[in-house]
Amino acid sequence: MKFLKGNSLIPRLAIVLAVVCVTYTGSRTIAADLEGYTEPYRNVAVASPEIGVIESLAVEEGDHVGKGQLLIQMEDSVLRASMAVARAAMDSTGRVSEAEADLQAKRDQLDSYKALIERGNATQRELDRAKEAVLVSESRLQSIREEMHVRKLEFQRAEAQWKLRQITSPLDGVVVSIAKRSGEFVAPTDPVILQVAQLDRLSVVFSVPISQADGLADDQTVSLRVGRDLVVTKGTIEYVSPLTDPQSGSRRVRIRIENSDLALSGGVVCRWDLNHAPSTDPSIRRQATRGPVRSLW
Repeated sequence: MKFLKGNSLIPRLAIVLAVVCVTYTGSRTIAADLEGYTEPYRNVAVASPEIGVIESLAVEEGDHVGKGQLLIQMEDSVLRASMAVARAAMDSTGRVSEAEADLQAKRDQLDSYKALIERGNATQRELDRAKEAVLVSESRLQSIREEMHVRKLEFQRAEAQWKLRQITSPLDGVVVSIAKRSGEFVAPTDPVILQVAQLDRLSVVFSVPISQADGLADDQTVSLRVGRDLVVTKGTIEYVSPLTDPQSGSRRVRIRIENSDLALSGGVVCRWDLNHAPSTDPSIRRQATRGPVRSLW
């Protein structure tokens, strides 16, 4: 820049000051009151593995259910008929008994020929034919037994398909919502019928600044405040993500809360005060805060 003063060009100085505030600390506490929301430890959408019509519901919303308890009965008349046919075929023993009797007769005949040939009253050819007859009877009996085994497997398949029509709870929990009722059709594109949530444990996920996430470990116990009344409870760290979110400079930390008495609710605010965790990261012992740039004339 050029400014005229008399007959000479004198540059006018522009003094730019950057205000820098420096804080020195040996070990300081970072104020961080993190906020998250409690969630069911597990929330399972219970769906039908096969299409069909809902015959009946064994539960209502709010019911406590145990693992393996019947929740939904799908219409199963055709499968029950198929299973009855398969059971009858599996239980039939007539052909097996007939083949066993025939084999025993052939073996007795072979023994007779052996005795006769020792006395010279039978030929070797007759003995060979008796042996062949035993082999044929043994093969026939084996074939029938294999067929009976296949029939047993067919019955087991029909029974397994029938059991798929009886939908049970995958966990101990509470029925929190019902999407379909008796008489409604369950399609492959929309198979979910109801939801069961595990509430005797809760889960909450926090985004923790990396400077303090480095000091956390699995199975570590922490103090939390839950709900509008900020009920103090203990939690256990289950997982500290090894990945850092580059935008927020934080890591995901999942905490488990034991709730066997169901005193705490899912979906409520949960706070975690990190002031108790001092940071000793050398990178934050000396921090500079750059203020606005000002020009002085």
